[in-house]
Amino acid sequence: MLKIGEFSRLTRVSVRMLHYYDDIGLLKPVQTDKFTGYRLYSVSQVAALQKIVMLRDMNFQIAEIRKALRYWSDETLREELNRKIQEKQNHIIKEQQQIQNLRSAIESINKKQLDLHYRIIIREVPSRHVISYRKRIPDYSCEKELWNELYCFIKENHIEISRQNDNNITIFHENKESDSGVDAEVCLLVKEERTASGPFRYRIVDGAETMACMMVRGSYVNLDKAYQAFLGWLEENPQYQWYGASRQICHRDPENEEKEEDYLTEIQIPVKLRNG
Repeated sequence: MLKIGEFSRLTRVSVRMLHYYDDIGLLKPVQTDKFTGYRLYSVSQVAALQKIVMLRDMNFQIAEIRKALRYWSDETLREELNRKIQEKQNHIIKEQQQIQNLRSAIESINKKQLDLHYRIIIREVPSRHVISYRKRIPDYSCEKELWNELYCFIKENHIEISRQNDNNITIFHENKESDSGVDAEVCLLVKEERTASGPFRYRIVDGAETMACMMVRGSYVNLDKAYQAFLGWLEENPQYQWYGASRQICHRDPENEEKEEDYLTEIQIPVKLRNG
């Protein structure tokens, strides 16, 4: 048997960490003297501690270390290490996106063109449970008609919707069937799914790991300029490509603001990194 100090010197792991591993049940001493409280370890525990240290140094969390020790084998360890590699790669991609956002802001400052209305950032957008109403409309100015119909349906059917500021989503789908009109879908976040009829339906609006987002202040006529700014951004950032339907979220609108200059609309456009 080895006292905790001897075991610490042998393994080069501090006594404090050995206490911690004991407290959380990761590596308990073989014996604890009931009179003195001294912890005693065996030489056979060195291998288990080495595994813990190796995983800790590779940034495994305690729960992950405990799982790896429980199912330790070449195959399970290989799977865990590959999973950790993928996790790190995903983190690197997000960090690179943030770096690109910072560089874009610096370029805008250098050109004296920094406009927070149209500054594009890349961020992850979660999926949302919504009730939606989709219909082809003559042009974008008719979007309000869809909202009126959706709100009437909600009121008539006593549907409870989320009251947060970003509880609304307008999705502009690609016009695959016809070149005329706008294929628009208006959505409101709901607290629970129920049965809907006709053109109204409950569904999940998918999230996206990389969404190009712009906050647009003021009148809705500014939205056209924002989309133009996005096209310019795509030219300056050829590593990204646009895919899927664009979305709009009204954070501040005529319902809660009297002046147009106080309106706040968020444009969300799904993008992805080009292969190679």
